[in-house]
Amino acid sequence: MSTDKAKPVKAKRILNTRLLPVAALLLVVLALLVQAGPLIRPASGTARAGNLVTPGTGQTGTSGQGTGTQVVVGGGATTGTTRRLTIGTGGQTGVILYFVMLLVSLTAAVGMLFTKRWGQVLAIIMAVLYSLLGLLSLLPLLLTRFVGAPNPISLILGLVHLLLAVAVIVLASIPGKPEDMPNPAVP
Repeated sequence: MSTDKAKPVKAKRILNTRLLPVAALLLVVLALLVQAGPLIRPASGTARAGNLVTPGTGQTGTSGQGTGTQVVVGGGATTGTTRRLTIGTGGQTGVILYFVMLLVSLTAAVGMLFTKRWGQVLAIIMAVLYSLLGLLSLLPLLLTRFVGAPNPISLILGLVHLLLAVAVIVLASIPGKPEDMPNPAVP
């Protein structure tokens, strides 16, 4: 006695064709905002006049460009001022990393515009990365709030990064409505 039981068919998740272009646009705005973030933020308060140690010689001199703790390579002496610690990548590595992230985000946006599953998944991954970057940029601002007033532009920019990243994640995660299936004709 064999009974033919119908195997349960796994329902294919339908992409939301109305919300994916909006999420793609928000992802591109977020990627460009992260790329332009260092240009938007004003310089931090580390550019003050003070004594600088010339590396290797141990000599101090006055400069109008900035102060900071600098360890001398040869002598081991430091200045008496402190440098503000910031989290982030700088130099060539940071530029290359942000450029690669921008290219991946643009690829994900194109994939979402063509309603591809890989574009949706890639956009969610990039939005999570951007939200982590936003949290890392907000953390020093929130921790130093009690010591001194944080830069309001950096605070607002960090919050905008987080809100845009959350919006991309939410909009890309909402499934579409299943299409109306025609009822099969009953013989």
